[in-house]
Amino acid sequence: MQQNKIRYGLNFMLFICIAFFNTQLIPFLKDVGYDASQRGIILAVNALFSIGLQVLFGFLCDRYKTMKKFFYVAYAFFLIFGVLMFMWTKEQFFLHLFITSMMASMVKVLTALIETWMLYLDQSEYGKYRAIGALGLCLGSPIIGMVIDKFSYIGVVFACVAASILTILLAFKCAEVEYNEQIDFKKMLQLFKNKKYLYMVLIYFLIYMVGTADQYVVIDKMMKLKAGATLIGIKWAVQSFMEIPFFLYAAKLLKKYSPYVLLGMGIIMYGIKFILYGMSPSPLWVIVTTSLQIVTLPVIAYTSKIIFDELCPNLKASSQMLAMAIFIGGSAFITPLITSNLARFFGYDITLYICGVFAVFPLLLLLLKKRVLHE
Repeated sequence: MQQNKIRYGLNFMLFICIAFFNTQLIPFLKDVGYDASQRGIILAVNALFSIGLQVLFGFLCDRYKTMKKFFYVAYAFFLIFGVLMFMWTKEQFFLHLFITSMMASMVKVLTALIETWMLYLDQSEYGKYRAIGALGLCLGSPIIGMVIDKFSYIGVVFACVAASILTILLAFKCAEVEYNEQIDFKKMLQLFKNKKYLYMVLIYFLIYMVGTADQYVVIDKMMKLKAGATLIGIKWAVQSFMEIPFFLYAAKLLKKYSPYVLLGMGIIMYGIKFILYGMSPSPLWVIVTTSLQIVTLPVIAYTSKIIFDELCPNLKASSQMLAMAIFIGGSAFITPLITSNLARFFGYDITLYICGVFAVFPLLLLLLKKRVLHE
């Protein structure tokens, strides 16, 4: 019981800290003076960093049979570079390119680590751990928006440093994952010979290409509609809050439906969500539309953990973090480059419609899975 409380607290505080830095990244870059193309380049390089670092951390966790110690390392980098980012408010492209890449990649590493860590500590409680993490994002996002409106970006630094003290203390008290065997590089490379694993990675990569636009194109559209830091923070808060119900009832849903059925539902709803984003005439309607998060990202994220655990039970961190590096990091690299150019030529609304229609491709691959893999 005590360990459960610690795990809840750790998820809650970690995602509050992530919200403090990550949700205001794009508004910060715009305020500094970077245009859409420059922001697209920065975000693409952010993704390249995250791909390499997620694979590295996943391998190191399995190689040295510890997730806890590498969590500390990732968090230290996250805090250092997050603080540096918000303290440098003048336009210095290459400096911001490096600093934001380190901060944003550590967000991806920490998210992958905490999710994998919690999954293998207690899979039956995993949904609840993710729900409390979503609550942390929900509360952290509007709070930091209001802090910025009142104290500017220096307020983010003080808020995150204070919250980080409790986060590290909770991580210190949290139990470690038990490993049955040590993993070497050759065993990790076996993942690239697993056709079912690679096929599912492709499906998740394509759907995350759609989902990633929620962090970029949708925020750009809100800023064009004159939304400030507070409204953007509220958007993130609503989005995070709507993830909680699914995570709380995910275990029950998985007893009734296979993760593949739930994945298909999530893909369909992603397509509908982005069509509605394109139709939204005001920031308020964007926020209303984002409530569809209840049946999109949490469904996609949760099913990925279950499916990859079933496909590769012996490679705990490596299988999960390599997959996430490809479908989250890869989509984060490609999506900003594509959508920034689409937005320049067609505008934000048409770009969002294109994202919605693109969801058809991962859905088709999922429906054809048995035929393609000869199952």
